[in-house]
Amino acid sequence: MLNNLRDSTKKLHEDLEKENLAGQIISHEISLEDYKLLLLQNYIAYKITEAEISNFIPPYQSDKSDKLAKDLEALGLDNSISEEFQGKFSVNSYEEALGAAYVVLGSALGGVYISKELPNCPSLNEVPQPHFFNGDRDGVKSWNKFVKELKAEDFTEIQIKEASKKARETFEFFGLVFKETSVIPKYNIN
Repeated sequence: MLNNLRDSTKKLHEDLEKENLAGQIISHEISLEDYKLLLLQNYIAYKITEAEISNFIPPYQSDKSDKLAKDLEALGLDNSISEEFQGKFSVNSYEEALGAAYVVLGSALGGVYISKELPNCPSLNEVPQPHFFNGDRDGVKSWNKFVKELKAEDFTEIQIKEASKKARETFEFFGLVFKETSVIPKYNIN
């Protein structure tokens, strides 16, 4: 299952990383407005995917959207825009939830890396201590637990295909959110 998820999403993952504003954190070139937009984009994508995943995996643990909501509030941003994306992503089975969780939980690794670069971004010097890009390793622990559970379970080819398809759709949903919210004035980021 894990290898199939990784292989079937590799290109989408790479493409999304290229389009994502987080690259500007790595290069230390991000503006405060783009940072706010990045937080808003991630909030929308995680809020919707986390809610859908938890419908089929009740013990599912991800607090990314909660942390992002705190960051948005600290920066004075309204997060109600996420309502515009309701219904654009859904999970309809346990296998689909696994595919979506693969994307959501797997992002923890990149988040730790990005958090180390935030202090090197001059335009973010006045930003309050972040909750989302905080550098803690709890997300990595959740990812490792998820991987261990995937490896311990036997899946049929049909289950693997269903999970992989939803993982691809999850990356595509993130891309949709990033694309549709890229017009800063529309969301009053300034």
